[in-house]
Amino acid sequence: MKSRGRLLDIIKSYRLFWVICGALLLVNVLFYFVYISAESRKIGQLQTQFQAERKKVSELRKRQAEIDQFKSALKAWTAFEESLPGKIQFPERIQQLKQILSRYRLASDDLSFRSEPIKDENLVRFTTTFQTTGQYDDFKRFIAELQTMPGLFCIRRIELQQPGDDKPLEMEIDLAAYFRDDNRPSNQ
Repeated sequence: MKSRGRLLDIIKSYRLFWVICGALLLVNVLFYFVYISAESRKIGQLQTQFQAERKKVSELRKRQAEIDQFKSALKAWTAFEESLPGKIQFPERIQQLKQILSRYRLASDDLSFRSEPIKDENLVRFTTTFQTTGQYDDFKRFIAELQTMPGLFCIRRIELQQPGDDKPLEMEIDLAAYFRDDNRPSNQ
């Protein structure tokens, strides 16, 4: 008990010190509740607001990137379309095709084309299906040279058949050739 009384005497003798410590503790608690907790709530609100703004900016950037990508694709498509030969050059290209066929001794009597405009584009497609006979190596060279021709020739279907051991190989090919239709108004 004496030690307890002694402890109380020490506390009483340094009363001013303990009052100042208590006042500082009270000021710190009040400062925390009044200022820091209010600022913490404000920080939370600002973080939420920042995240919302960041999401908006991210969506705007994504939308702008999509628009830029579309514009780039449109520009590339327009450049591609302009690089195609005009429809007026169709007879010349078909003559080249016939020359390639004859160069590899691939005869085709029924080389007639159907014309159809491409919807919503400034293009016209000429399609044909024909059969020919020959050697496999000649077919490969024909296709390779067809791919290097100016303009756009698409092989839509190709079918090779060997009717018999002593007969030449038969090829049926479905071709499409695309040309710029200079008579149609531009859709841009």
